[in-house]
Amino acid sequence: RLKRIVDDVMAVAPGTLPTMRVIDATAEVAASSGEWARTAQLQGNSRLRVDLPASPLGVIFDPEHLRRVLVNLLDNAHRHAPDAPGAIHLALTSDGGEVLLTVASQGDPIPPDVERYLFEPFFSTRSRGTGLGLYICRELCARYGARIDYRLRPAGEPNRNEFRVAMRRAALHVPDSHLHLAS
Repeated sequence: RLKRIVDDVMAVAPGTLPTMRVIDATAEVAASSGEWARTAQLQGNSRLRVDLPASPLGVIFDPEHLRRVLVNLLDNAHRHAPDAPGAIHLALTSDGGEVLLTVASQGDPIPPDVERYLFEPFFSTRSRGTGLGLYICRELCARYGARIDYRLRPAGEPNRNEFRVAMRRAALHVPDSHLHLAS
């Protein structure tokens, strides 16, 4: 547990420059969420609903850092959502200049007195929690010009607890084709 805490803190330590590159958010989120579902033993369980676009979406982010943000959000949703079909909803969408990653879950709404501290270091509602997960997510997002926030969706909507990561969209580099045309 201590090693994980140190690794998490080192991931956002000053002095380490992020690798600015364009990645395919669709492929990265698909791979990371699939791996997470297997680890959480959700295969065949409809508790996690994933909606990804059919086409690649280029964003400026490091793939490992995006995986860390996503896994933290999914772990939190898994911990607090009921064991019901569709209790956790992961979606990736685009609205022009940004790509929006959302993890929304059922469960009790986060109280306002807790909400204001969600992204503060060492704040946790669990006795064994480090209080670093969402803080590290925020710091990793900031490195790439992304934003992370929480909002409580309106009453009557499913999966009211929603965390959103807004990432900078960028064109994906398509490698040159190695096809040779016959003369």
